[in-house]
Amino acid sequence: MERDEAQARMAEIQRIMERATLYTLLPGVPAVIGGLLVLVGCGVSYALIRSPDFADMLRMSWNAQVGFCWMWFAIGCIGVVQEIVLTARAARRQGISPTARPARFCAFSLTPSVVVAAVLTYKFLVVATPESVRYIVPAWMMLYGTGVYTAGLFSVRPPRVLGLTFIAAGALALLLYPDYGVVAAAVSFGLLHVLFGAYVLHKTRQSTQP
Repeated sequence: MERDEAQARMAEIQRIMERATLYTLLPGVPAVIGGLLVLVGCGVSYALIRSPDFADMLRMSWNAQVGFCWMWFAIGCIGVVQEIVLTARAARRQGISPTARPARFCAFSLTPSVVVAAVLTYKFLVVATPESVRYIVPAWMMLYGTGVYTAGLFSVRPPRVLGLTFIAAGALALLLYPDYGVVAAAVSFGLLHVLFGAYVLHKTRQSTQP
């Protein structure tokens, strides 16, 4: 009985330590970089379509629409790759395996939402009506928020707060401001990520100070 109790306590201590290390592995710098990339993309989008409504891209030529979509695809790929690379590098510097159980749980929790969002985006773009294009940003916001919140269940509190904020903002964008997709993307994937990354960097510096 005492042995089982000791093992249970050791398992609980390990779980707490794993959760604590995630604070230093939360994507501070990658979140800031990704947010800035989105803000640049939103700025370029507004300059191209002269509107806060992504649906106005349909007024562009076919080649311009393809280039517009490729621009956002590149921004998404760069954001994901730099987050993986920088987070894995930070883990190795601290002697933490980037494939440890908490990291795998977070990745597995976030992946389904991203896959669903990608499939819906493909469908919305194939239909290519103003209404379907307007659904893309709110859908990404709510699904991304769901994934981040679920992944945050295996981490500390800030990711859960970020996830709930994305869900609420996505619902607001879908129901009240569907024709302000550029603004919604800039505020959520841009500004919120920058603020979240800055907060994580601040907390990380505090935790490393003697």
